[in-house]
Amino acid sequence: MTGNKSPDDWYQAHWQELKEYVGEWVAYSKDGVISHDRDYLMMIDRVQLDPLEYVIERIFENEFVEPIKFYPVRFRTVRASNWQPKYLVTLSHQNTRQLKILVDSGADFCLMPRQLGIDLGYGINIEEVMSKAEGVGGEVDYVLRRVNVSIDGNILTVPIAWLQTDDAAECLLGREVIFDRFDIEFKQRDRQIIFKYRDN
Repeated sequence: MTGNKSPDDWYQAHWQELKEYVGEWVAYSKDGVISHDRDYLMMIDRVQLDPLEYVIERIFENEFVEPIKFYPVRFRTVRASNWQPKYLVTLSHQNTRQLKILVDSGADFCLMPRQLGIDLGYGINIEEVMSKAEGVGGEVDYVLRRVNVSIDGNILTVPIAWLQTDDAAECLLGREVIFDRFDIEFKQRDRQIIFKYRDN
């Protein structure tokens, strides 16, 4: 047992240990990593704790970037910091999951990958028409779902673009609803994001 009181306490003390899980979904509790896999559904299937006792996070390939080497000079990548602005949120439908999600002011909508939507209990109607979105990686099909999102105890119903491909594992907090209801401050040097709820 550890002296951590929450999964976030463990994360703050051990975030660099997540480097070995680059490209994977990871679930961790106050005691450490409890499950990991490149496939979200395989990862979540191995978790035996109550959904509010752990946090889920995808470790992006660019989170832990090693310096590029040119003899005899060493350059880091263009970024000076390997911090990813992720924030702890709770998503609820038929099931509830706590996740650390990338906050992206450049994204119009929130995104969730196909397997996460399935895990939350969403399905597709046979007659349902897919929408298409374009990004840096090309075009992707999605359907909008209204998801209960809890941020610091404030519960909102948010439209989330549920991606319909297994090739995209991104989970993003975009501007729609979220940025209207919160003032958001990024403190990169402190590796911190502050969400301030707006009552009006």
